Amino acid sequence: MRRVFLLLTALAVGSWLVPQTTLGSERFVDRELPQSVEALKLPTPLQSQDAKAGPPVTRSIEGRYVIRLKAPSVAEQKVRGRNARRAKRQLEVEQFDLEQRIYSLDPSARVLGQTQLVMNAIFVEVDAAALQAIAADPAVARITPEGRYEMDLSETVPYIGASAVQAAGFDGTGVRVAILDSGIDYTHANLGGPGTVADYNAAYADPASRDGLFPTDKVVEGYDFVGEVWPFGSLAPDEDPIDFEGHGTHVADIAGGLGGVAPGADLYAVKVCSAVSTACSGVALIQGMEFAVDPDGDGDPSDAVDVINMSLGSDYGQPFDDDLSFAVDNATEFGVLTVSSAGNGGDRPYVTGTPSSAPTALAVAQTEVPSANFLPLMEVTAPESIADFYPAVFQSWSAPLTVPLEAPLQYGDGAGGELLGCSLGTDPNSTADADAPFPPGSLAGKIVLVDRGACNFSIKIFNIQRGGGLAGIIGLVAPGDPFDGALGGGGPFTIPGYMIYQADSSTLKSGLPDTVVRFDPASGIELGARMRSSSSRGPQHESTTLLKPEIGAPGASVSAVVGTGTGTSPFGGTSGASPMVAGSAALLLQAEPNLIPAEVKARLMNTGETEVFDDTFGEALSGVLAPVSRIGGGEVRVDQAVFTPAAAWDDDLLQGSLSFGFIDVEDETVNLHKTVRVRNYGDRTLNFKVTPTFRYDDDAATGAVSVHAPKMVKVRPGSDATFSVKLKIKGEMLPGNYMNSGSVGGDPAGLTLNEYDGYLYLEANGASIHLPWHVLPRKAANVVGRRVLNLQDGSDEISLTNNGVGMAQNDAYSLLAVSPDQPEGGNGDQMPMPDLRAVGVNTFPVPANFCSAEESFIWAFAINTWERQEHLVPVIHEVDLDIDQDGTFDYAVYNFDLSFSGSISDGRQVTWAENLGTGSATAFFFTEHAMNTGNTVHYICAEQVGLTGSDMLSTAVDISVYAFDWYYGGPGDAIEGLTVTPLGEQYYGVPEDIEGKSNGAMTVIDFGAFPGNTPELGLMLLTNGDRGGGARGGATADTESLLFSVARPPKFVGPPARR
Repeated sequence: MRRVFLLLTALAVGSWLVPQTTLGSERFVDRELPQSVEALKLPTPLQSQDAKAGPPVTRSIEGRYVIRLKAPSVAEQKVRGRNARRAKRQLEVEQFDLEQRIYSLDPSARVLGQTQLVMNAIFVEVDAAALQAIAADPAVARITPEGRYEMDLSETVPYIGASAVQAAGFDGTGVRVAILDSGIDYTHANLGGPGTVADYNAAYADPASRDGLFPTDKVVEGYDFVGEVWPFGSLAPDEDPIDFEGHGTHVADIAGGLGGVAPGADLYAVKVCSAVSTACSGVALIQGMEFAVDPDGDGDPSDAVDVINMSLGSDYGQPFDDDLSFAVDNATEFGVLTVSSAGNGGDRPYVTGTPSSAPTALAVAQTEVPSANFLPLMEVTAPESIADFYPAVFQSWSAPLTVPLEAPLQYGDGAGGELLGCSLGTDPNSTADADAPFPPGSLAGKIVLVDRGACNFSIKIFNIQRGGGLAGIIGLVAPGDPFDGALGGGGPFTIPGYMIYQADSSTLKSGLPDTVVRFDPASGIELGARMRSSSSRGPQHESTTLLKPEIGAPGASVSAVVGTGTGTSPFGGTSGASPMVAGSAALLLQAEPNLIPAEVKARLMNTGETEVFDDTFGEALSGVLAPVSRIGGGEVRVDQAVFTPAAAWDDDLLQGSLSFGFIDVEDETVNLHKTVRVRNYGDRTLNFKVTPTFRYDDDAATGAVSVHAPKMVKVRPGSDATFSVKLKIKGEMLPGNYMNSGSVGGDPAGLTLNEYDGYLYLEANGASIHLPWHVLPRKAANVVGRRVLNLQDGSDEISLTNNGVGMAQNDAYSLLAVSPDQPEGGNGDQMPMPDLRAVGVNTFPVPANFCSAEESFIWAFAINTWERQEHLVPVIHEVDLDIDQDGTFDYAVYNFDLSFSGSISDGRQVTWAENLGTGSATAFFFTEHAMNTGNTVHYICAEQVGLTGSDMLSTAVDISVYAFDWYYGGPGDAIEGLTVTPLGEQYYGVPEDIEGKSNGAMTVIDFGAFPGNTPELGLMLLTNGDRGGGARGGATADTESLLFSVARPPKFVGPPARR
């Protein structure tokens, strides 16, 4: 940790400026709460008894590490053949020498493996006490803890066009596909095995040995990099990649099984995920990438696989820092395409995971299987007053309806009881017979309606089934679309279950006791392609803001079940979507074997089905299309990719999309440019008509963004052509900012309102392709003004000018400390450097019943970093407080996910105040962070840290401020050794919000240095404060946090001396 850089000589001010009387009541005058406080206050305070975060000094260090060496990897050296083998040997020598030095430091250290091609690294288990000495070794570039990742046909294969490609003679033969997963059950019939349980048992009887059963004609090679007990024991690599967990077997069957997308492909089983949990080892994954690039291990990548599939990842991935993403991009250098799941984080901004968000990876979203895009209709046949058809969403875990069903409707038990259908006793989700709410046979002959709430959806239907009901209906109790709810216990199911709208549920109840309902499996509405609600949304969580995910595929194919010989079952999530695309890539590579990975990506993205609706039935019924940041180039259509003799891509980034990125728009007009390369693979000239389109008509109608391209492009046979695409943004016509990391951090609506997207269509006879385009512009302020305060009279009036088109939403804080800029971590180093620039504080007295029953105060800590964070999720800004100044911190104030479960399942950041003695924590406010900003503000009530209103101007508190990336770890940054007193701030600013292209002012008051406080440096003005929906704040990077220093008092010059 570094000590703060106080700049005392340049900025400190003496107490001579202000009379000491201002240390008292004057500080309370005109001190209004910022609008941000009201906008970010939680409806109800949160409390947790099991804090998952805490001060940096308390966090443990794991014993498995990735040690990156300074010398470049073989991929980075860009050598091939004999030179590649020579480079690999040289790196092996350097790694061996380093290992010997590590053993001398820790004789019990264990080397887990090495890689040279995709990364120059060794993987070790070593005593943490030796890390400092290892880090000082001249050969070592970085040391990072082992990363963790989570594992995320007959109907789907023809649906994406694979059957048509297979019928044309392309089944993936000769194409090598590596499945980096939990292994493969190579004894399963779908994967070329004998198809008996006995053979699987024989293979798994000694899972570390091949036993003559592996490899096979289908699963031609592989390796187990984890063993059978990790993470509950050490990694134990062996040569037999037999699957136990089952995930990898499903994935392999979808990609290249006998009924899969590419049944002729050769599969490589690379076991990198646990046999006993859903975790995947970061060490094993990088070793697996190395294996896929060089299966025979001789250093020559000429035997590399063609496609890697990874149905795994980590939400809110940071590809620049992620070592696995670094390995993916290096594998691309060897001609290997990596296809990866975008993740199951749902429709939340920036949640797309790594490694799929690596620039060269192909990130796959999940769409619904065709059968799920059928919305059943429930017919009410009586009473006549409500007779009609009503939409009813089938619950996919319940029994499918095979014949028409008509019966009287009953609400709950029919006597006003058990209206929720939940189990009795202490556990509403109990499946015990004694807890069944409906006696056996009591619901015979009835279709039963129950309300949503109190227990899991599947338990409600299961209880209706136990009571003898013919079918169950769950009625919503609040506005919103019905959906396919999660399986949460109960079963097996013998009756169908449905969910209906709140209004329709009320209609059914209004007809009781005469309501009669009919379900017919043939009665419904075909909705077309539709997103899966759990599929992750982009864009890329990185400053480059590339469009991710890039393509979609159905993700619930029926595929092979491990250890069953011939058994199959549905397999969902983006884990099942990714191998659909990997198999598609294999078909395309058989048809066009000379394509490089970027071309394969482009051909698949250029030809996807773009008419894909958003995930709810209501949106699909209303024709609401999925945003481009959810579906990329569309749902994969591999037949179009294979048979269309053209492709187009961003010529600079080699991407099958035009990603204009996040843009702070301060000027009235901003022009952006991209160059598109079009390639004609055919034998005749293609004259393309070029048509830019918007995804949503209302975006085009605003006039804020326009896309310009030539009307025609001519491409000769076997040749390329390039053309320019211009994106024009009119700043004053943009909407306000609707995005933040706090109150709406997990809400997709703000992203949808702020982003602009669409497709650039190129149409010619015999070839129709498209490129998705995406931009995320933000109306931005740009505030300038005098930055030196003249406070000789105790106050100053600063004139400010907002040169930007966005509103400057100004909040001021007394500047406590500043810190110099630090070097950023390297690409793939897993060492991000959240780098503190400045810290400020302010105090706001509040009346009784705002924080508690007594008068109190809000304490605001403002933190500015040198680099921005897109979403605040990975970074923790922490203020540790020593309330009694005994040298031990008593409380930690920091941002973390609202779920506070050690996970990031909610997506909204709140400010937690943790009692370090008890481990309990409370949150009263969302964290203020406008997304894509270096400004973060923590608001807390005094009571959260053991203080009251009486502590204002009386209790000095020692604080230290930290910034660190909890996602990867790394060195972080620190400003330590400060002392503050609530309301004792020396400098108080009263700024006004300033409209775009307007002038304003800020009054600054100097109350004098408060006794015992750390000398303050001036004022910190944040120009992007949160004012609520449409006004979440936006300012340019160099003006979002303005630091005002204090002029030195003039030196006294006496009269000239007498002679």
